[in-house]
Amino acid sequence: MSILKVDTINEKTSGNGVLIPGHVVQVIQGSTNTEVSGQSTTYTDTNLSATITPKSASSKIFIKVNQHCRWSRYGLSIRVLRDSTAIQEPAQKYSLYSHDSNEDLRMYYTYEILDTPSTTSAVTYKTQYASNVSSGSSIRLNGNGFYSYLTLMEIAQ
Repeated sequence: MSILKVDTINEKTSGNGVLIPGHVVQVIQGSTNTEVSGQSTTYTDTNLSATITPKSASSKIFIKVNQHCRWSRYGLSIRVLRDSTAIQEPAQKYSLYSHDSNEDLRMYYTYEILDTPSTTSAVTYKTQYASNVSSGSSIRLNGNGFYSYLTLMEIAQ
C-alpha cells in the first residue's frame, strides 16, 4: 500500500487548472428580490439569472433553482433556460396549481437540473414563468423581502 502526501498540486502546463472528475470546479449564485407579476400565458423573465464560464467543455453544470412564488387560484409554471434555449419546461403550464379562489399560496419552487453545455464560453441560465390562465389569477414572484436564488456548480468530468 502506498500513500501520496502533497501540500499543493500544480498543473503541468498553464490552462484550466487541475480538474478532478466528479469534483466541483466553481460555484456561482444569482439572486433577486425584484418583484415580477402578471398573468401572461407566455413565458416571461423572473429577473433570476446567473452566468458561468466553464473551465472545460466536458464539464457538467449542476443547477439548483429556489424561486419564490405567490399565487392565487389556477396556477403557473416555471422553466429554466440556458441562454435562449429552454432546458427544463413542464409539459403543462401548471406545475403549481390550486383551484380554490380564496387561497393565497406562497412557496419556494425548488428543483435541480444537470446540464451539459459543452462549451468554455460564458453561459447564462435564467428562469421564466407563465400563468396557466390569462385572467382570474394573481401571480407574484420575488419581492416583499423574499429572494429567489439560482446556484450553478461546474462539475469536472
